[in-house]
Order: sequence, then C-alpha cells, then structure tokens
Amino acid sequence: MDTTENIHDQDEHNKTAATPAESPAAEDEQITPDDHHQALEEAHSRLEAAQKRIDTMVLREIEHQARQRLDVPSDLFDLGKHQVADLLGENGDVDAERVTAAIDALLKSRPNLAVRPTGWGDVGGGPRSSTNSDTPDWNTALRGHQG
Repeated sequence: MDTTENIHDQDEHNKTAATPAESPAAEDEQITPDDHHQALEEAHSRLEAAQKRIDTMVLREIEHQARQRLDVPSDLFDLGKHQVADLLGENGDVDAERVTAAIDALLKSRPNLAVRPTGWGDVGGGPRSSTNSDTPDWNTALRGHQG
C-alpha cells in the first residue's frame, strides 16, 4: 500500500508543479488568445508557402520527365488534360510510370507533339565529290575548257 500512496503523492506533486500560476515565468508573461491566433496565422502562412514550393518542384519534375519526349512539356497538362495529382503515387511523389503512360497516351493521339530532332543536317560545308564529270567547276573555268 505504501507504493500506491507514493504514486498518488507524486501525481499530485506533478499536477501542482505544472500549473502556470505558480511558475514565475508564467506570471510575467500572460499568453492571450490573440497571441495564439497570431502564432496560428504565422504557422499557416509558412505552411502555405512551403506547399507552394513543393507544388512547384513537383510540377518541374514532371515537366522535366516530359521534356525528354514532348516538344512542349506543358502540353501534357494543356492538351492532355492531365492534373498533377493524376501523376503522383500514393505517397505523393511523382510516379514515373504514370508520367510515361500519360505521355504515351498523348503521343498516340497527337504524334506531332513529340520532340523534334535538333540536328543541323548538311549545311554545305566541306569538300564535295562530284559524280558527274560534265559538271563545271572552278578548275575547268580558270584553265579553260579542254575538250
């Protein structure tokens, strides 16, 4: 029985020690409901700003993946009518398989949206070999026609 009484005594001691009226710091600082409201508004504001940054990073990651196969990555949303939430996994991360499937579906219906090759091709630089001997060249023109 002695142990039970000690536990009850300790509980009573903890309750009285935790009351704000008896602590010297609580007497100096009176926390008002307005203080709680202001702190809540500040926390909410920081949370909204963080969520906007996260949404922007998720959108950039999806567009980065789309840029590999689409000429204009935003076409996935504008023309494909996909939402960012459609391309996320259960844990909220970008699901590469869903992005790939969405791009495949868009390119199947609109193949002209695919990335175009960006090579220069033949721009006419360098020596050329002529297969036709009747084609005039500068050597023939400067030496005169010998025929």
